[in-house]
Amino acid sequence: MKTKFFGGLACLAALVASSSAFAATVTPTFTDEGIDTTGTATSTRMYRADLTGLGLTEIGAVTVNDSNSGVGGSSGIYSGFDLDAIFLDVDGSLATSGDRFFASSFLYSAGSARGGGSPVSTSGGPMNGASSSTTVDEAWATLGSIDGIFFGTGSITLGDGGSLTAVFDPTISIGSSLFLFAGEVSGDAGETLTGLVEITDTPPTMTPVPLPAGLPLMLSGLLGIGLLARRKKTA
Repeated sequence: MKTKFFGGLACLAALVASSSAFAATVTPTFTDEGIDTTGTATSTRMYRADLTGLGLTEIGAVTVNDSNSGVGGSSGIYSGFDLDAIFLDVDGSLATSGDRFFASSFLYSAGSARGGGSPVSTSGGPMNGASSSTTVDEAWATLGSIDGIFFGTGSITLGDGGSLTAVFDPTISIGSSLFLFAGEVSGDAGETLTGLVEITDTPPTMTPVPLPAGLPLMLSGLLGIGLLARRKKTA
């Protein structure tokens, strides 16, 4: 009985320890790299962020959020940031493409559409490039390539206040250099990513669920009771 009791406590303690190790979240600084000339897109403006020196050792997910400023871009299905491409890059140069890492999957949450005369989305969802309010149409929005066509294929529109998470599973280790690139189809004023990106070192599917705040205290009490019972039995 004693072995089972302390074995159960050990398992619960290990669960608490693992659940308290949450991934760090940071906000890198982006620089405007100008209109890209390496891909097939003709008007995509690229933004780059250095991921070294942020206290992380690996990247599991990158979340980009629309600023919800209502400034820049168009209305309707093109409201907000129009994401053409998103990827990690070792040397930080768009001139080399062999050192890029692309997302294994995406999580999407469409924002709101501004009023206006934009056409109905031909990708099926509420925003251009989305097949639903929570799903990227990956055949339409090819986010691993800089190939966005203005008012066309290749990108996904976040909508005002919308977000997209690029999941990297397995995680990508941060060596001596690692950069994040993200491209906006039109590069309109007001549509930037500065201060709008969160980097986590654990993919969302691996993030542990937090336990109730009072559980560690309860475990301490159970451990104390167990020790007291053991002493009485020994005596």
